[in-house]
Amino acid sequence: GIVFIVPVTRALAQQRGQGESGRGGFNERLPQEIGAWIHIDEDGGVSVFTGKVEVGQNTRTSLTQAVADELHVPVSSVRMVMGDTDRTPFDAGTFGSRSTPTMAPQLRKASAAAREMLIAMAAEQLKVEPDDLRIVDARFVNHDKSKTLTLAEVAKGRKLVKVIPENIAITQPKDWTVAGTSTLKVNARDFVTGKHEYTSDIKREGMLYGKVVRPSAFNATLVSVDAKAAEAIAGVKVVTDGNFIGV
Repeated sequence: GIVFIVPVTRALAQQRGQGESGRGGFNERLPQEIGAWIHIDEDGGVSVFTGKVEVGQNTRTSLTQAVADELHVPVSSVRMVMGDTDRTPFDAGTFGSRSTPTMAPQLRKASAAAREMLIAMAAEQLKVEPDDLRIVDARFVNHDKSKTLTLAEVAKGRKLVKVIPENIAITQPKDWTVAGTSTLKVNARDFVTGKHEYTSDIKREGMLYGKVVRPSAFNATLVSVDAKAAEAIAGVKVVTDGNFIGV
């Protein structure tokens, strides 16, 4: 008889939500360290890092609300660092309405883990049990309010060096106090005055606008390319690199 052996790993990449590994998409390979997502600044502000970008869908505000909910801090104390590839975790892109269902839960988990870690640090400083503390408007308060610390005081000189626990509990929708409520749009003035800079607004010296030339079949290999006609057009540049062709 005849035996057909078909390697399916790369074929699985064509399926929705699958990478070449055959496992779920890029979300399964996101950094799990708290510090990759959340920093507590010296002034007590919270810096949040995400590869998602603001393209008019107001995701800066919605993600800010999710973090504020978990850390129990004011929206005004949260600063989103978005799309800065030197500083933020890898992200497959901002598309397909994925920011809210994928990034919001990830930031909630990171924030919840940071909250538990910060409460433990505050309890150590105040010499109380962690269960005796809660965070109210960026302040750690014990049950009878006789002992308090600010977020800045607890985090000063400390880093959130810990992996996000797999079973970390995040706030359930019925208990949300910030998310799902009306709040002023973060950086709203920049949007209505045109000051906000979108990715499409960025211009660099010598920058070109390009398009990827896709193969006609999945996993095809480039054998040769005749780019003479394209290169004869004024201002057109053809870039080839292995199987990649860009115009």
